[in-house]
Amino acid sequence: MADNERKVAIVTGSATGVGAAAAIMLAEKGCNVVINYTRSKDEAEATAEECRSHGIEAIAFQADVSEDDDCRAMAKAAADKWGRIDFLINNAGRTKFNPFPQMDGVSKQDFLDIYAVNVVGPYQMIRAVEPIMRKTGGAVVNDSSIGGVTGIASSIPYAASKAALNLMTKSLAHVLGPEIRINTVVPGMIQTLSLIHI
Repeated sequence: MADNERKVAIVTGSATGVGAAAAIMLAEKGCNVVINYTRSKDEAEATAEECRSHGIEAIAFQADVSEDDDCRAMAKAAADKWGRIDFLINNAGRTKFNPFPQMDGVSKQDFLDIYAVNVVGPYQMIRAVEPIMRKTGGAVVNDSSIGGVTGIASSIPYAASKAALNLMTKSLAHVLGPEIRINTVVPGMIQTLSLIHI
């Protein structure tokens, strides 16, 4: 397959854990991939190298999805390199572990920081890829959590942010279709090598 015919995926928060596994799976299926990280450069480069071992191209790109300029720069990098974006997995996430009864354990800033990554970040990434993705059609997957449905999670702000992400996905489906399909996955606990995600 000519490289310009390969489908292209951006996976946010994909240096390690669930995001890395998703990126590697896409590479195995023949997609060129963007491995996104904020601080874990070495891990991102290692994940990109593992993706390349499947015969595709991969780049590691440092970007904070809570920053709109970073989102646009990452989308532009993918489009400039490969001329297309077919898939976006919004996996980057943030939480603060805090027992629910300890209401003083979370602050206004905690809410804002968590929402900036878990809700605003996916919105900004979708907005950044939408113009080029619409040309060929594509799919967006928002990684949420069962906590956004049950209300039980690592903290109240985290559960609330995932509930917001779930509803935002429904809203965006009205905007993006029919060219772009969008769905949310709501897993329960996932044990990775480093931590447990919920």
